[in-house]
Amino acid sequence: MTQILSAEEIDALMRGLEEGSIDLDEVEDDLPGDAAVDDESVTSFFFGQKTAIRAGALPGLDLINEHLASQLSFKMSQKVGREVHVQPKMTTNQIFGRFLHALDPPIFINILRVEPSQSMALISIDGEIMYQILEGFFGGVGDSERPFRNFSPFEMKVIDRIMDVTREQIELSWKKLDESFNLILTRWENQPQFAAVMPLDETVFLISFTIEVGDAEGVLTICYPSVILELFKQQLKVGFQQKDKVEGSTAWMESLTHELGMVPLSVAPVISKEEMSVGDMINLKKGDIITLSHDMSEEMSIDVEGITKFKGLAGVIDGKRAVRVTEIVREED
Repeated sequence: MTQILSAEEIDALMRGLEEGSIDLDEVEDDLPGDAAVDDESVTSFFFGQKTAIRAGALPGLDLINEHLASQLSFKMSQKVGREVHVQPKMTTNQIFGRFLHALDPPIFINILRVEPSQSMALISIDGEIMYQILEGFFGGVGDSERPFRNFSPFEMKVIDRIMDVTREQIELSWKKLDESFNLILTRWENQPQFAAVMPLDETVFLISFTIEVGDAEGVLTICYPSVILELFKQQLKVGFQQKDKVEGSTAWMESLTHELGMVPLSVAPVISKEEMSVGDMINLKKGDIITLSHDMSEEMSIDVEGITKFKGLAGVIDGKRAVRVTEIVREED
């Protein structure tokens, strides 16, 4: 269709449908062959489905993942006392709610705060592989049958100690993009429904790794909000060779700090604070004098948005009343 119907044409069409003067079957027969749609040629599309990020589109991310997989293989093998193989699997975009729904308990989930963006992220690892890692950590041979239950509180604490290695290596790998990148652990969960730290309809990007321990195989997934990808997108595209020429999160923070520095604040020197009864206040009239207990030659408080932040002395500059700051009031004061 190359022409949009006018409002009058739309009204006429709707009246014809309501009155029955337009036969839909006849209209369908009059459609040209290329306009008729075959049901078999229609492909359903769901906007929340995974969309893989094209390989090579983010060479910097590929380098990070390869380096991270290598370091995790070495560090986790040392920690567990058994050979652990970690390989990059894929990087995809997905709706956060669908990602949580796809996680099957038992599973171990780290909930993290990403600095400097202050956004939240998740690290999940399959329970199947985690049981194998636990058994190796305690000196088992790795042939025990997996129990069909959630992790016990003691097991969760041990897993968290093992996952310290994972969090540390992820942080070190991403510090190649910006030294200010930090992962702060807030808590861990073994039930996906309790890990909804982002809006369920938010788009996230998932970085998955395959982990092999003996005959067991599982998946470790890093779930970042889309803001992280946008924050480092240029660096991830060009890799690390031009890192100094590309604005990253540091520049973003500097811009945010500058904008915050332009926010207007009310500053009020407080000459004196006096008390009086409600009765006296009601009886005040024009011409009454309120005596101040504060000596004008002494320091007075300077409030910023109602909070005392400075001390100062009253004076006059160029014929205008002024206050000179003499002391900065710290919070502990």
